[in-house]
Amino acid sequence: TEYTFFTGTASAPYSINNLADAEASTTACLPLFSQQTPGITTNPSSTNASPSYDANLIACYSPHPLIPTLQSLSPSVPTLGIFEASVQVAIQLLFSLGNNHKEGQKTKFGIVSTGLQWKDILNEALEADVGIGVGLGKEGAKRWFAGTECVGVDAGDLHPSEPSSHNPNIGQGESKSEIKIKNAVMAATGRLLDRGDVGVVVLGCAGMVGMEEWVREEVVRRGLKGVRVVDGVKAGVSVLQGLIRGGF
Repeated sequence: TEYTFFTGTASAPYSINNLADAEASTTACLPLFSQQTPGITTNPSSTNASPSYDANLIACYSPHPLIPTLQSLSPSVPTLGIFEASVQVAIQLLFSLGNNHKEGQKTKFGIVSTGLQWKDILNEALEADVGIGVGLGKEGAKRWFAGTECVGVDAGDLHPSEPSSHNPNIGQGESKSEIKIKNAVMAATGRLLDRGDVGVVVLGCAGMVGMEEWVREEVVRRGLKGVRVVDGVKAGVSVLQGLIRGGF
């Protein structure tokens, strides 16, 4: 599989911390993205060239407006967000492992996200019947979804050891900050596990890639077995690869 990466332009938000940021990032990125991508055009009457990509993955864990926008502009190319993909994979894991019908099994998935504002945003998107997002509906969410717990740190500040022009107080080698992030991720995981019905923990941010081990560490610390961890980026790539290779 060959991957091509497109990231936010200089006019896009440094970090997508709410739905307004998601809208702003779409506005900033879509014109340039359409210029660089045959088959994507902001002009509905355009007869652009055939798409050069087999699929598009939007690596922002949110009900991001770029997803339906690209779906409408290039309907022949599968476009998916890591939010939707992670939920699909989490539910399939619960179902395929038989957790959905065994008495006493952990039958739900929960999300560990970043800033506190995402708790309501993600919960509402999951409970919605229609619109951008997964849209399980209230009954579907009640059946499969345990809830969202947040670490209290925005996506742009998840990796404090990396130099950042956004936050001049963050520099290399600040291990205390890294430990603080790790502890926050493990604490949020613990709050989900305290429910007693969570069989899958989903990482609710692309910036959490690589933090699966912290989640697993909390699972082991509590003496639990059988709890799976889903990385939304890996889930998105896997789902799209499956669609393409299956010829669906």
